[in-house]
Amino acid sequence: MTDRLKGKVCLITGGGRGLGKAMALAFAQEGAKAVAISYVSNEAYAEETCEAIRETGSTAYMTAVEVTDRESIKSWVNHIIDAEGHIDVLVNNAGINRQGPIDTVTEADWDEIMAVNLKGPFMVSQEVLPDMVDSGGGRIINIASVSGLYGGPTTAHYAASKAGLISLTQVLARWGAEHNIMVNSISPGIIETDLTREELASGGGAGVVALTLLKRPGQVEDVASIAVMLSSDEQNYMTGQTISPNGGSYFTD
Repeated sequence: MTDRLKGKVCLITGGGRGLGKAMALAFAQEGAKAVAISYVSNEAYAEETCEAIRETGSTAYMTAVEVTDRESIKSWVNHIIDAEGHIDVLVNNAGINRQGPIDTVTEADWDEIMAVNLKGPFMVSQEVLPDMVDSGGGRIINIASVSGLYGGPTTAHYAASKAGLISLTQVLARWGAEHNIMVNSISPGIIETDLTREELASGGGAGVVALTLLKRPGQVEDVASIAVMLSSDEQNYMTGQTISPNGGSYFTD
């Protein structure tokens, strides 16, 4: 354990499993004072993650939050501020996806994915920004996707939502600069998690891996390490940027 995030209070939406869990544990292992995760329905996974956070010595919070509902977000954010005094880091990680070519995407699917993946980060950021301004600064990290960079061919709504999230990152960075709020996005390629192992074992997953230069999926630590760097005080000149750990499947500009 090191102390790159010593004393920081970190929020992660969708932090109970997968990438969210990896980032939550990485923050705790780097000395975060408190790590607060949100979840929707998988309470058992969230509790398991919180127990692992507590084992590092960090304070852990788990709260059921619907990121498409502003009152639910307000209640969560205010609870953490009341308990810890302020928020240093927000990671907008919660997201959903559904596979299918564009001619099969329903209007309901489109609306739901846009609500969770794009409107959710917009509203959570809005609720956290006033505290960061009052505290003299902060960090926001949006978890986008390489699909948002190149236009995922079988995930039209997901790709569009992640492209929008990258744009939102830039808008937030412009707004936040004068308040010492740095905002960046991470756009991973195919990452091996408990949620993607089945996809990786399928023909489709193998095809995605084949597109990478490294010919293997990434690991959750490849994303979590970037989140730690962006959250730490060792990096104080990066904002409005997109970092894409994708194994060389796509080259960012």
